[in-house]
Amino acid sequence: MTAHPEVLHPISAKILPRNGWGWLPLIALTGSVWANLSTDARWPYTDWLLALALLLGGWRPWWETLAHTDWATPLSQWRTWNATLPTPLLPYTQIDAPGATLAHTVGQARHWWRAVGSDALRAPLQQAGLALALALLLSAIQGRTTLLLTLLFLAWSELAVLWNGGAGRMGSGWMAWALTGAPWLLGASLCTRDLGMPSAAALVLAALVGCHAHASWLAGIGPLIGAAFLVWQGQGTAAGWLLLLALPGLNLLRERPAPEVYQRAIVPWLLAMIGLIAGGQ
Repeated sequence: MTAHPEVLHPISAKILPRNGWGWLPLIALTGSVWANLSTDARWPYTDWLLALALLLGGWRPWWETLAHTDWATPLSQWRTWNATLPTPLLPYTQIDAPGATLAHTVGQARHWWRAVGSDALRAPLQQAGLALALALLLSAIQGRTTLLLTLLFLAWSELAVLWNGGAGRMGSGWMAWALTGAPWLLGASLCTRDLGMPSAAALVLAALVGCHAHASWLAGIGPLIGAAFLVWQGQGTAAGWLLLLALPGLNLLRERPAPEVYQRAIVPWLLAMIGLIAGGQ
């Protein structure tokens, strides 16, 4: 029994593009800074580099480890685990007391960990722990807003795992917010304290990417949402270009490709769409 193959790689592998999708948060972060930077302001190189380090060293490894590890298989065995290891009782503990029950449960947990949990979950837990520590440290350096965004990102990742039953597979909607919406908000927080419009743009971006990455009729809904947002921003030409960028992916759907093949093929077009959204702000 093993975890997803990618979670057994060194943590440095987590910052590399996963089927090209690893480029989406980088472009979303940078595009958001560009979109929300005042015309007379200089590029915030230090803050941008710190945010980039947070994204690559904390958010991305945390998301990749949680989202693509098979937690369900080893944990399902724990529910019916009966074997135990001898565990000393606390002093003056009676055999039928709650303390004895606790010691028995601890013994079961130790046996399960040695037999199943260690091989399957040690590597992802270590990587998630390191990513968590880096994310909190870098967020604390950048300030309260970044720390709040990091806590929200951590909570989103955990909700995604619970929603999908810890099976190591994520829907395009969960991925879209983690890899585009959240990085967009992070980038905007470097330039402005008013996150009202950036939050709307982040939601639109997540809906655009999440729908267009779904190998079904939903793929056509995402570009329409993005185009409507650009028209609302007075960027009709950009909206037209965005719809044109959606055509290659929609044309590919006629061949009914596997979802993984489709998502990998549309990455360049998604990156261009993110750039259009950034330019339309």
